[in-house]
Amino acid sequence: MPRRSLRTEELLSGRRKKLVALLQEDGRMSLTELGRRLGISHVGVKKHLDRLISSGLLKVTACLDVRKLGARLLVLLCEVEPDRLVELLRTFAMCPRVVFLTTLIGPYNLMAILVAEAPGLVKIMALGACCLRRVEGIRRSELYLVDDVLYPSGLPVKVTAEKKAELTPCGLDCSSCDFYARGECPACPATTWYKGPL
Repeated sequence: MPRRSLRTEELLSGRRKKLVALLQEDGRMSLTELGRRLGISHVGVKKHLDRLISSGLLKVTACLDVRKLGARLLVLLCEVEPDRLVELLRTFAMCPRVVFLTTLIGPYNLMAILVAEAPGLVKIMALGACCLRRVEGIRRSELYLVDDVLYPSGLPVKVTAEKKAELTPCGLDCSSCDFYARGECPACPATTWYKGPL
């Protein structure tokens, strides 16, 4: 058996597995409450938690409920030219509307899940200047509107507290966009032009 599998099994053995399950129920549960449920001290819980985090197996993060945000999700499938794939992965990873990004094996080699946090953004993200489908190097693509999010309720939607950038991470200028000028688009959440909830 590969060494990595043994290590993962060791990291997720016994109490650590139950600790992760409890945190998945309620990520804000106190160390004292976690210890009570696990039958160990809060110091013991902290040691297990620190080990899981330092190993890179567990990451504590804030997620937003897209339904409560009033947002819609889109699934983008792309066939990207092989010599452009790594560059496009870097660009898409910086996009504040991308909540999930992966490569695929099959007719499409890239998939992204995008969040449209304002009314009208679905159309703009499908057809507008900031449409990821129009990026150079994408041979073909399909875009699907998600009907309803069943699981999970929270997604890692990027929130930029201090908006200092004039240009989007992909290099566009929202101030010169017709959709933005007409008030149909709140602009990119990473820029100073943004007028939306993120």
